[in-house]
Amino acid sequence: MNPVIDAHVHLTPPEIAGNRPRFLNGEGAWAALYHDPKARMASTGELLATMDEEGVDKAVVMGFPWSNEDTARRHNEWLLNEAARLPERLIPLAAFDVLAPWAPRHAEAMLDSGMAGLGELALYDRGFGRDELDVLADLGRLCRERDKFLMVHVNEPIGHKYPGKAPLEISQIYELTRRCQGVRLLLAHFGGGLPFLASLKKEVKEALALVRFDTAAMPFLFDPAALPMALHILPAHYFLLGTDYPLLKPARYRKYLEAAGLDEGGTAQIMGLAARDFLKI
Repeated sequence: MNPVIDAHVHLTPPEIAGNRPRFLNGEGAWAALYHDPKARMASTGELLATMDEEGVDKAVVMGFPWSNEDTARRHNEWLLNEAARLPERLIPLAAFDVLAPWAPRHAEAMLDSGMAGLGELALYDRGFGRDELDVLADLGRLCRERDKFLMVHVNEPIGHKYPGKAPLEISQIYELTRRCQGVRLLLAHFGGGLPFLASLKKEVKEALALVRFDTAAMPFLFDPAALPMALHILPAHYFLLGTDYPLLKPARYRKYLEAAGLDEGGTAQIMGLAARDFLKI
């Protein structure tokens, strides 16, 4: 049977989920996304119950790009411990504020401790200028040297605004892929629409050779027709199921893929085969 792998899941340790207001100070991005008590967080137990209910074999789990070093360390170490308890189900990534002065040291320590990669790295309040691209490229090189992967939050540059939507331009997202040649790079949220640019000159497809795109939040952002259109440009193994759980459950994505009219092979790639190969599991 083909595997089902969710490449984009957020888990929150009890000490943070149970003390939400305590972590608002000095964390603008966290406050924007989680100041509302209705904003959902998920525990390991909740995730496992959902995985069992919906037939998900493995999940790539990540935290939040904290600006506070101690909070980032505690969250990431908690994820490492959870994955160590459940190595057949959970694949951990390390998240942190990439512009913090301690970020390079923390990234190296987390990769050496057993993280599968770095992510979801996000800059919610800005685009990718020269400084941001320099930092992300350096982290990409670190991942490449250790045969790990890099996951970066990107989003569509047009349309309605929402918490966590960065003021990115598609040219900046593309430049990130150029700066990360040789890096296994996973771009969240359908790469902000970048797959469509692979229909341009040969150089674009070359830049995307090791890049993959997840489906996180696509039911909110892209018409189902986006997927078959993209599959006319890039093979199905470029696209990985990502639910952004607890934002949405896998069932919502199954309906989305059905509405897209994908064939059995394309659906199997997106639901898990592509992730299995990309993650080398």
